[in-house]
Amino acid sequence: MDLTETQMDLLTAAWATARDGNGVVIENWAYPDADRLAEAGWLERRFTQDGELAWFWTEAAETAFDYGDLMQSAEGRQN
Repeated sequence: MDLTETQMDLLTAAWATARDGNGVVIENWAYPDADRLAEAGWLERRFTQDGELAWFWTEAAETAFDYGDLMQSAEGRQN
């Protein structure tokens, strides 16, 4: 999946807030990008206690990042 700048910003914010168990509330113009990320499994839609729609980092996204780190650390190694 090729990510737009907005999608990368959304993922960065969701990843950073996930460390405290939180999600991000976004402005209406960013919904299409957030929807695409949710459809791809990167983000999850949930409502806050205040009833606002928020976007949360998913376990699948964490796994993808961990896998990416693993693959990068293996690059250049020769058996």
